[in-house]
Amino acid sequence: MTYQLRLRPQVESDIEETALWYEERQVGLGGAFVREVRQAINALKSNPLLYPVRHRRYPIRWMLPKRFPYRIVFVVKGEIVTVLCVIHAKRRKPLWRDRLPGPSS
Repeated sequence: MTYQLRLRPQVESDIEETALWYEERQVGLGGAFVREVRQAINALKSNPLLYPVRHRRYPIRWMLPKRFPYRIVFVVKGEIVTVLCVIHAKRRKPLWRDRLPGPSS
């Protein structure tokens, strides 16, 4: 089964801001971050259920790209995978909570 992939609008800015931060540290690293994260997000279409639910009250899951310490936070509802945010793995503030899809999403 191939899942449909949806990204919350803020995900693009999450990726862009982080890429700029990496690019300021080393030329080319920002582009590498974008490629790695986009590849990881696209891989979710094949089997997002490989990643366990990570919260008691919310059905969120996350995956970690291989090279960078970031979480790709997502939910699975039926055949739809919704990516909520891309955040640093050490960040504790639940940024994803405000981005959860509504009941009809």
